Amino acid sequence: MPSHLSSFEIPNILNIVTTKNGLSKIMVTNDACEAEIYLHGGHLTHFQVHGEAPAVFDAKKSVITLPKSVHSGVPICWPWFGPHPTDSDKPQHGFARDRVWQLHSTKVLSTKKTEVVLTLKDDATTHALFAHSFLLELTFVLGTSLSITLKTTNTGNTSFTITQALHSYFAVADIEQMQIRGVEKVPFVDYTDDKKTKIENTSLKIHQETNRVYIPTEDTCYIDDLELKRTITIQKSGSNSTTIWNPWRDSGIHDLPDDKYRNFVCIETTNALDDAKVLFPNTNTTMTQTISTQA
Repeated sequence: MPSHLSSFEIPNILNIVTTKNGLSKIMVTNDACEAEIYLHGGHLTHFQVHGEAPAVFDAKKSVITLPKSVHSGVPICWPWFGPHPTDSDKPQHGFARDRVWQLHSTKVLSTKKTEVVLTLKDDATTHALFAHSFLLELTFVLGTSLSITLKTTNTGNTSFTITQALHSYFAVADIEQMQIRGVEKVPFVDYTDDKKTKIENTSLKIHQETNRVYIPTEDTCYIDDLELKRTITIQKSGSNSTTIWNPWRDSGIHDLPDDKYRNFVCIETTNALDDAKVLFPNTNTTMTQTISTQA
């Protein structure tokens, strides 16, 4: 572990380790939960309330080997979501998930929850992909619920437009034994069917490849897991679009072999499509999602 990181540790609650691949990982164990967050990508890969199954599709036992991204936890997609709108040579989902974030602060809140704040600033390498000055602040609040806030500040002299996502992978016992509530009667763009706009009146059940952007919606989503007998609640703010994704079998994704697709569904808090954000100089935008579980 780099020596400067030791000052952020909190005895008996938060420590920082170096993985065998040389990556710095924040490990939190407080009275309510345990969690793991990599500085690489600002990527939370594990969140579990004590006595419960993990809420996010878990990379706790995975070995993160760069440059491959990990399909689990909550990757950060910024400053574009999906492919770059004009240049297919630029990386999918932007570059924030491929950068090493700085650890800004750690503390125990009055609620006894643990707060971790990471930051990412522009530099010469980001300017080659995104010619603007910015400051990102990524705040995790960890307790019986998990809150993630991504704040973008335009620190430059010109305006810019972003799309973004908290690309959350939620753990389920079996993808075909759950339903998603909260998107009924919301129009969606179906990326598995020539981007046709559709609408459904019932809760969503998944039995095949699914890739949908629901817009407009600020509503809370609920995952009812019949086998685990629990509901995961995903509340959000600063987002008027929600993306739901599962690649199904034979996706070819390097860390989703065999039947792993059956154990997660992505419900992503997004600013996608017409929900893009325009930031003028010295302005900011904030997107938050809060995850909780109920038996």
